[in-house]
Amino acid sequence: MEKLADVRLRMRSVEGIGEVCRTLTTVASAKLAQTRDRALGARVYAGRLREILARQQHAAQLAGIDPTSFSPLMDERPEVRTIDLVVIGADRGLCGGYNISVGREARQFALHKLASGIDVRAITRGHRAEQYLQRATSLPIVEATSWTRAGVAAADVDWLLERITSDFLGGEVEEVWACYTAFLSAVRREPVVVRLLPVMPADIDEAVSIRPLGWEYEPAQAPCVAELLEAFVRLQVEDVLLEAFASEQAARMVTMQEATERADRTLADLHVAYNRLRRESITADLVGVLVSGRVRKEAEEDES
Repeated sequence: MEKLADVRLRMRSVEGIGEVCRTLTTVASAKLAQTRDRALGARVYAGRLREILARQQHAAQLAGIDPTSFSPLMDERPEVRTIDLVVIGADRGLCGGYNISVGREARQFALHKLASGIDVRAITRGHRAEQYLQRATSLPIVEATSWTRAGVAAADVDWLLERITSDFLGGEVEEVWACYTAFLSAVRREPVVVRLLPVMPADIDEAVSIRPLGWEYEPAQAPCVAELLEAFVRLQVEDVLLEAFASEQAARMVTMQEATERADRTLADLHVAYNRLRRESITADLVGVLVSGRVRKEAEEDES
């Protein structure tokens, strides 16, 4: 039979777990609120910049200019032998299936490329992403970093941008891809794989009114577009990091909310069990008192 002391010990443990879960929920909610607007804003800004680059690409094509000549970041290699895969996860767990889902997506993509005869090198962000790739794949991890307390800082974006552009422009890899979790809402997230380099803005609709002769460039089209391309690649890197960080905080917030609710339900059940055991203990004590009183009375009657 369970003892009152054991139930009290379990109640204190569950109360402690509930407090930890509530704290983690609050922290994740605050970080999500700070990052969500930045992520959504970067997504809109990237879309507008992509449209501008697509218009410039289309205008160059109409003028008989090869758009890939504007910047080496648009250089499509004739043969792809090696690629960099940037995999973004979390430094720790307590966020449901967030790390597993992005790890599986990266593994599937890597296996597809390896089956095509393309070597894949991994650059990881977050300890859990590194651990998953080491455990589930044989990919060489050329760089592994962790998140800072600030989340997504300008220095983190600059470092990753410098790393992938130096690998691409230096000829070490022919393509750079990123596997991360796209942030759709606080309860909807989706692991995706996108190509970062080489840059090729999507063609816009032929019906879009473009007047190539109406553009005025200072100093010229090529350096203007090249500068826009550099800004676009940096914005893509920042967008990937922001969406991944927002997705992690949303996943942790939802997971910890569910854990808090389970802890509250468990604590309520333990309170019921505690009160039941306490009543049984009191009843047993009363029965013991009555029995001992009756035995004493019978003994006194026998003596008399």
